[in-house]
Amino acid sequence: MAGRLIQLLAATCLVACACEQPIPPTTVVNLDGRPWTLEIAATPEAIQQGLMNRPDIPVGSGMLFVFEHPTVHRFWMANCLTDIDLIYLDGEGRIVTLHRMTTEPPRGGDESVFAYEQRLPLYSSIVPVRFAIELPPGSINTLGLRRGQKVQMNLDELRGLVN
Repeated sequence: MAGRLIQLLAATCLVACACEQPIPPTTVVNLDGRPWTLEIAATPEAIQQGLMNRPDIPVGSGMLFVFEHPTVHRFWMANCLTDIDLIYLDGEGRIVTLHRMTTEPPRGGDESVFAYEQRLPLYSSIVPVRFAIELPPGSINTLGLRRGQKVQMNLDELRGLVN
């Protein structure tokens, strides 16, 4: 009986552990004087995943991408279920480019991954950037975000994530 109970407890633990998703690291940034809690994407895997497959982005949240070196970046809306506002920032946290990205039709059953990815528009930073922030749709307008505006964030801590 005790052996069966131990097996049952072990199986329960394995199922519970398998269902848990890792909690992503977060940081708080100030956008137009308002605090926003953003998930941090600083690894290649997290950067590639971004906000894919999420049905929505709650107000006051989003994702902050931290790049190792300033380079030109291009985002797309592959597997995204909601529109996303995107801002690119230089190494000092100043906004250099803003985009309102819209969802794209999902990959069709007869469409190859290559064909799907080729039809997606790219949203370029245009200039080398160190950070990008994805926000709920409409945030650029609601917050009055504009080029040259500084986003208050802990730059040293964020740079340390990739250096």
